[in-house]
Amino acid sequence: MGVIATLLPNAEHLQRVRSAIRDRHEIIVCDDWPSLSRVCERRPVRLALVDIFAGGQSHFDRVRQLKRRFPRLTLVAYVTFTADRAYDLFDAGRQGMDGLVLAGQHDSPRALYALVEQSESRSLSMIMRQSLAGLDPVAVDALLAAVTRAHERLSPDALAKLLSLPRRTVSSHLLRAGFPSAQRLLTWGRLIVAAHMLEEPHRSAQRVASALEFPSGSAFRNTCQRYLHASPQEIRARGGAGYVIRTMLQQLQRPSAAASERSPGSARRARHLSLAI
Repeated sequence: MGVIATLLPNAEHLQRVRSAIRDRHEIIVCDDWPSLSRVCERRPVRLALVDIFAGGQSHFDRVRQLKRRFPRLTLVAYVTFTADRAYDLFDAGRQGMDGLVLAGQHDSPRALYALVEQSESRSLSMIMRQSLAGLDPVAVDALLAAVTRAHERLSPDALAKLLSLPRRTVSSHLLRAGFPSAQRLLTWGRLIVAAHMLEEPHRSAQRVASALEFPSGSAFRNTCQRYLHASPQEIRARGGAGYVIRTMLQQLQRPSAAASERSPGSARRARHLSLAI
């Protein structure tokens, strides 16, 4: 998932989240609802863990606003149960919450991390994992890492370390699978996430460029043109992340004529994948 935002005034709850996540994902701590909204605006947040009673009462109006602005955001309530909160908790799903964690019952490190994994299953990376079934697993893992860690600006060496493989081994798998080089694959990963963010109409290209730490808005637009021959607005109009993934997969059909002859099923799989996304 990459980036998780929290609005948890209870220090113990926040520490439990940190213990569960460790260094697997970046955690951004927010002090109030406006700061949570700003973080979701500026960073590629896919999961927010919030205490809906922060401030002493339920804040479903804030929940509804967040869901309207960020429909792809997974919102999970992390609360302490008391009898007077029973109705609000019962109503949480209807109001827009995607999940519920009760302190002392569902908040062991294993349970919290499982929650993150379940949230990731709804995200772009899991959609891609299912669509890329049958391709070289190392190449697929490299692409998924490029997507889930897009905000970290990984280097090819860092990517290889993340996969626990020598860089040459990763490069060899990418070449055999017809994937781009590690450096280009990392850029594709950032473009897929950028396109995913652009699917939310209120996000400007400048905001997306800043969230993914492109040197500038113009550098982001130039990268879009170089890889996709399209502007950020055209990427949004053509389907966002789905369009970027299809464009990248189409290139897997033709790594080389010799490779196609050696593996006649590869081109068929790539054509099938480009249609499935």
